[in-house]
Amino acid sequence: MKLISAVLPVAGFEQVHEALRTLGIPGVTVTSVFARGLRRAGYEVYRGARRRVELHPAVRLDVVTADRDAADVVQVIAVAGVVGRVWVTPVEQVVRIRTRERGEAAL
Repeated sequence: MKLISAVLPVAGFEQVHEALRTLGIPGVTVTSVFARGLRRAGYEVYRGARRRVELHPAVRLDVVTADRDAADVVQVIAVAGVVGRVWVTPVEQVVRIRTRERGEAAL
């Protein structure tokens, strides 16, 4: 099994989420994060003080999938046309707490 994580701009999240739904991915975990990437730092005025902003709002998407589906999920995220980062991490074990299913049956 693999954990596929992606950090995406907020504006592109819906596009990727819809693409994963059409692929048949049943569940995803979504977290609001702040990220710094290739985007240039900007300035904003807050309570009369000008300050430099380097971290921008983003969305982190996590999907646990079977090894055979991992390449397809990464491809769908990449093809959705959103700038961001994707990384894949091996998962040793998954347990569904409610039913006590383990492994791919818990996905």
